[in-house]
Amino acid sequence: MDKIILRGLPVNCVIGTLPVERTAPQPLFFDLELYGDFSRAGATDDLNDAVDYTAAERCVREYAAGTSFHLLERLAYACAGKLLEQFPLLSRVTLVVRKPDAPVESGSVALEITLGRS
Repeated sequence: MDKIILRGLPVNCVIGTLPVERTAPQPLFFDLELYGDFSRAGATDDLNDAVDYTAAERCVREYAAGTSFHLLERLAYACAGKLLEQFPLLSRVTLVVRKPDAPVESGSVALEITLGRS
């Protein structure tokens, strides 16, 4: 299985359960691992046979920025689902979302999920 790796995609979005977190977008950073069989693109050198990773970034950025969730878990699963929906070559997505300004003593929190086709 092949994998496309995208790291550090910045997105501002409303996320969190505290009242202060609900008032304005805050920065999140996404890491994406996009799995599938990309051998056809490797043979043809044609973008039509590949996963356009610029479009994958745009999918996550636009979706996350346009939503408002309380939990990172909900956001992560929703973004992974959107990627699987929009990119039929993908068989599985691993997504890490980091919240650098989380209201925790360590100052940041991250969540990693993996979602595949059923």
